[in-house]
Amino acid sequence: MKEKYRGKILFVKAAVSAAFFFLLLSFVQHNALISVFTDVNWTFFTLSFVLAFVMLMVSCMKWKVLLDASGRRINYFLLLRIYFIGYFFSNLLPSTFGGDVVRSYYVGRMIENQASAAASIFLERFTGILCLLLLVVIAPLLHPELYRNPFIYIPSAGAAFLLFLVFCIWKMKEPFSLPDKAMKHIFTTLNRWTLRMDMRRMQRLVAGVENVYVEFLKRLRRFKIELQTSLAALRSNRRNPALVLMLTAAFYFLTWVNVHVSFLAFGVQPGFAAICALVPTIMFVGQIPLTILGNLGFIESIFVIYFLQMQIPAAESLAMVLLLRIKILSLGTIGYFVYLSLTRGDNKTFRPFNGGSA
Repeated sequence: MKEKYRGKILFVKAAVSAAFFFLLLSFVQHNALISVFTDVNWTFFTLSFVLAFVMLMVSCMKWKVLLDASGRRINYFLLLRIYFIGYFFSNLLPSTFGGDVVRSYYVGRMIENQASAAASIFLERFTGILCLLLLVVIAPLLHPELYRNPFIYIPSAGAAFLLFLVFCIWKMKEPFSLPDKAMKHIFTTLNRWTLRMDMRRMQRLVAGVENVYVEFLKRLRRFKIELQTSLAALRSNRRNPALVLMLTAAFYFLTWVNVHVSFLAFGVQPGFAAICALVPTIMFVGQIPLTILGNLGFIESIFVIYFLQMQIPAAESLAMVLLLRIKILSLGTIGYFVYLSLTRGDNKTFRPFNGGSA
C-alpha cells in the first residue's frame, strides 16, 4: 500500500511539474527563447559551471566541519564523492527519499553511528536555512520598494515568523506545553460534539487530524532535542561556529554570483543588487515540495515571475534558470558515475542504496 501511495504522489508531482512548464512556455515567446540561446557568451557560460562545482565544494566543507566537531573525521574528498551521490538521488531520481537520506546512510555506515551522521546533515541544512530566513527578511532592503510587493512581503513575514518560532523553541524549556494543552482541549471538544451528534464521518476526520497533529508535535520535540545536541557539539570548539558561519555566508554569496554570471552568459545584466534582493526569497519559496526532481518546473516558474518584478523579460530569465537546471543535472550525472564507482565490488559500506535498510 505504501508503494502504491508513493507512486501516486510521484505521479501527481510529475503532472504538476509538466503543468508549470506548459504555463511557462505559454507566455514565453518561442522565438525569443531561441534567440537568447543562440547568443551565448561562452566565457561566462563556462565560468557558471565552475561556480556550481565551487558551491558544492563549499557545502561539503561545511559538512566536514560539523562532522569533525562531533569527533567523526572523514577524508574531505570521500565526503565530496558522497555529496555528489546525494545530488544524483535528489535531482535525477524521482524518488521519495532525497539525497540527504542517502548521504546520512553512507556516512552513518562509515562511522557506525547513524544518529551522528543524521545530526551533522541536519545541522548543515539548519544553519543554511537559518541564514536563508534572515536573508529573506533583510535582503530586499537593497531595493526597499520591493516590500510593497506581495511576492516579497508575504514570504518576508513568513520567514520572520519562522525565525521567531525557532528562537522560541531554542530558548524555552517547554515551548510546546501551552499550545499542546490548547490543541488537546480543542480535539476533546470536537470529539464530544461529533459523538453527541452521531457524526461518524466527522469523528474519523477529527481522529485523522488529531493523529497528524500528534505526529507533528513529536517531530517538533525531536527537532528541539537534535538542535540542542548539535549546537552543544558545535560549541565544543570556538573555531567551529566561526567556520560554519563563514562557509554559510560564502555559499550564499556564491549563489548570488552564480545567478549573476548565468545571466551574463546570455548578455543580460539585471544588476547584482537586484539579484541579492530577489534570490533569497526565490530560494525560500522554492522549498515548497510541489514537483519532482528538485522541484522541476516550479523553480523555473518562480525565477521568471520574480525577475519580471525587476523588468527582466521572461525569455531571458527562463534561459538563465534553465542553465542553472543544466548545471544541477550535470552535477547529478557526475554523482551517478561516482555512485557506480563506489557501489561496485565487495565494499559493504557502499553497497547499492535500497532505501536505507541496513
